[in-house]
Amino acid sequence: MPKADVNGIKISYKIKGEGYPLIFIHGFGSKKESFMAQIPALSEKYKVIYFDSRGAGKTERPNLPYSMDMFADDIKGLMNYLKIEKTHLLGFSFGGMVAQNFVL
Repeated sequence: MPKADVNGIKISYKIKGEGYPLIFIHGFGSKKESFMAQIPALSEKYKVIYFDSRGAGKTERPNLPYSMDMFADDIKGLMNYLKIEKTHLLGFSFGGMVAQNFVL
């Protein structure tokens, strides 16, 4: 499973499909696999990127306080790592708050 060096941690991610990028952001206490039901259909049209946020799944868990800005910065860092300039974001629950913070 690939891992990206982003903001001092290794972020676990997967990519499926081709086309315009679409990044999934999971909710608090969840992990990237929470979107498995949506990925097959959406990956027919989009390059779907799904990842474990810091402290979740197979991404590293640094022992320090997390902030909303950190989660948003991790998305930008992952985009830079993958050489993605623009993307659609799809966030669920806490992931929706992270997406909102990212775009603001």
